[in-house]
This record gives sequence, C-alpha cells and structure tokens, in this order.
Amino acid sequence: MAAFYLENGVIEIRNPANGELVGTLQEMTEAQLDEVVARAGEGFKEWSAKTQYERNQILLKFVELLMDEEEKARIGLISCRETGKPLKQSMGEFGTIKAMTEGYCAKAMHLYGNSFPSGTEPGKGIKDIVFTRREPLGVFVALMPFNYPVGLVGQKIIPALVAGNSVIIKPPGDNPLAEIEIAKLMRRAGVPEKAVQWVTGRGSKVGDYLSAHPGINMISLTGSTEVGKRVYANASKNITRVCLECGGNDAFLVLEDADVDLAVAEAMGSRVDNAGQICCASKRFIVHRSIADEFALKLKAKLELLKIGDPMDPATDMGCLINERAAIEAQRQCDYTVAQGATCILGGKRLGGAYFPPTVLTGVTAQMDVAKDMEIFACVFPVIPFDTDEEAIAIANSSVYGLMGAVFSRDYKRALRTATAMECGGVCINGGSCFRTGTQPFGGYKQSGIGVEGMSRTLDLMTQEKTFALKGVFL
Repeated sequence: MAAFYLENGVIEIRNPANGELVGTLQEMTEAQLDEVVARAGEGFKEWSAKTQYERNQILLKFVELLMDEEEKARIGLISCRETGKPLKQSMGEFGTIKAMTEGYCAKAMHLYGNSFPSGTEPGKGIKDIVFTRREPLGVFVALMPFNYPVGLVGQKIIPALVAGNSVIIKPPGDNPLAEIEIAKLMRRAGVPEKAVQWVTGRGSKVGDYLSAHPGINMISLTGSTEVGKRVYANASKNITRVCLECGGNDAFLVLEDADVDLAVAEAMGSRVDNAGQICCASKRFIVHRSIADEFALKLKAKLELLKIGDPMDPATDMGCLINERAAIEAQRQCDYTVAQGATCILGGKRLGGAYFPPTVLTGVTAQMDVAKDMEIFACVFPVIPFDTDEEAIAIANSSVYGLMGAVFSRDYKRALRTATAMECGGVCINGGSCFRTGTQPFGGYKQSGIGVEGMSRTLDLMTQEKTFALKGVFL
C-alpha cells in the first residue's frame, strides 16, 4: 500500500514504487473534525467578506508562489514519490492550477445577476424592481481522488475559493502530502487559515463523517461510484448540495472506415498516462470485426515499446499503480475476463508490488463483464468486435456508466450520428475519450455522476442565486 494506518492513529505514506517512507500524518478524530468544520464556518465569514477583487489578488499571488520553479520541483517530487506517477507527468499537472485560477478569477468578475420585468401578471404592479445576485454557499468539502492530486486542485478547490466559500480539503488517503503543501501555499498567499483547511484519514471514516455533517454546505467528490453513492446518501440527511464525478467504463468505438493507425495512437494517448488510472480514459475498445485483429496487433506492438519502471527516471513512460492492492485487483479482473473466454495477447500479470503492465485482451464479447460494468483502473485494453453500427452503440450503452466516449470514422456525419446515440456526458470524435479542457462542461450520465464541472459551469454550482424584490419603489 501507499499508506499504512497504524494502531496509534499514525499514517505512514509510502512510495508505492519502492516502499520508501515519504512522510507521516495523524488520522483525525471526530472531535477534531467538528473543530475543523466550526473553524471553516468562521473562515467563511472572513473570506466571503472580501471583495471579488481582493480574493482574486490573493489567489493570483498563490499561483505566483506555486509556479516558482523551486516550489514546483519540490511539490512535484512529493507527488511523484507518493503516487508512483512518472515525475514528468506529475510536473505536468501544475499548468492546470495556473490556467484554472486565472480563468475562474476572470469569470467571477463577470458573474452577473439578472433583473426581471414587472407588471407581467395580473395583480402585479409596475412599481416593483426584482433582481438577483449570486452569493457563496458557505463551507465546501473537496473529497479529492488519488490520480491527479495537483491538477484537480484547480478543478475543485480554486473555484470554491474564488466564489467566496471556505474549503475543507480531504486529500486522498494514499497520497495526501502534495495537496497539503499546496494548501499551505494558499495560506502564505493570504487565504485565511480558517478558510482553507485539510483533514487526514481514511475516506471511509473521515469522508463519511464530513459528508453527513450538518455544518457542510456543499460536497464535491471525484471517486468511485460506490463511494459516490455513500456520499450522496450521507449528504441527503442534511440536503447538502453535491457534485459527484464517479466511475466510468468509457466506450471507444472504431468503425470500419476509421484510420486504424490514428485509432491506435489515440487509444495509447487515452490509456497509458498515469498507468491507466484516469476516470475518463477509454476502457472498452469496441472495434469493427473487419479491423479488430489489425487494431489489436498494432496496439500490442506500440505498447511493447513503452518503458515501465522507476517514476524518477526521465525515460520512464509508465510507473506503478497507486498501491499493490490496485495491481492485485487489476490482475484478478484480467484473469476473470480470460476465464470468461477472452485471450490475453500482452501483459495480464502483475510485475511485482504495485506494477501492472500494459495489457491487451482480445476475443472479448458483449456479454462479458468488462464489456459492460467492470471498470479496470489500469492500462488494460479489452478489444470487443462488432458487425453493425447499431450493435456498437448497443454495447457502448449497455453499461451503467456514461462519463465520456469516443468514435472513430472518416465520415463525420456518421460519427456524429453515432456520438448522438451514445449515453455519456461527452464524446470525442477521432480522439480518445480522455479529453478535458478547462472550460468544457465535464460530467457523466447515469451512474457516472451528478453535476457538471468546468469553467463554463462550476461557479454557478458553487454559488446560490438570491432574488431581491423592491416593492413600490417607483412613484
């Protein structure tokens, strides 16, 4: 494991690539969590009382501190060591925070209200003025995932602070250290200590307690659907606002007229980064039967060229999974799929510890679990052949998940028809499903979540609209 919870409440954070100790923390008690929530309520009053300009200036100062080359190197190294992600990929996450902070600060300056006409209904006079303005929610809890500990700060924590909310960060249990260091930089930049806090401990303990806490006004989670359901149930006790970005088993459709080489390259781009531990990565490769073998063999040849190893080595293309348990589970899922009738032509067996190699499974049928709801959170490519467009769409839509999708075809009209029929929150045409810009709405259909993130939507979600009616103000 990347984290070991000892009997005295001490948490040891260990490098999943080699087991070295990276740092230690203390798991918080319920009494301590209550204190954090109470302080966050006080921090909300202090932070929300600042003007938008003042908040923006503090957060832009934070970005300056974060993007200092020494700070980036320091925090990037921490992230690499506690996640097992290649250092070059860990360093690549910082740009997301910078872009998100600058973008949200600019957008918040134009978060306009509305005014409404009077005298449009019987009995309602023309002497009234009705208008709205947006106000912060209060105390915001960010339940953070392990896979992008730096980048997702920009997607959740930054917009919450820009909107005037105080934030309680629940960093991932296996790799919390980089996020804690980022929160410390926020304080150095001028965010009040009570307005940005962090809690430590197991998600099943700390996360559950906070999601059911009456002092919380909004919860945002990126995590599994199982955890999302639990958070949703807990939040319902207080009708707490939630945004859930949950699991996905994204469909990657390759029609018979597609550019196979392009499809292979995009499959690699959508599944290799972070050892395949990406929510919106393509995970079901639904390929026309006439080109399925060609696709699988070309994919296998490309994957065999990847260098798997030490995350600190600049030449490493793929590191390990977040912990050994994850690698054991990936092998179990692959073995199960082979037992159902699939053929493993590459990988499929754990390399030791938390390392799991790129894996290609062929002969997968639409009836197998991996073709529907069994999400494998590793670099695994199950290739599922089909004969007609209608069959491909049916396979894609057979899952309870619906985060993102992909369609490959030289005929854009055909591709758009197929994309329209897919039950998911977004579709990339002639590109992998692992596609996310800072501005696009990002969220899933079905059991992939509730709510939409993205610069075009998030500030609305993290604020509430209040209506003001001035009666009889016109003489």
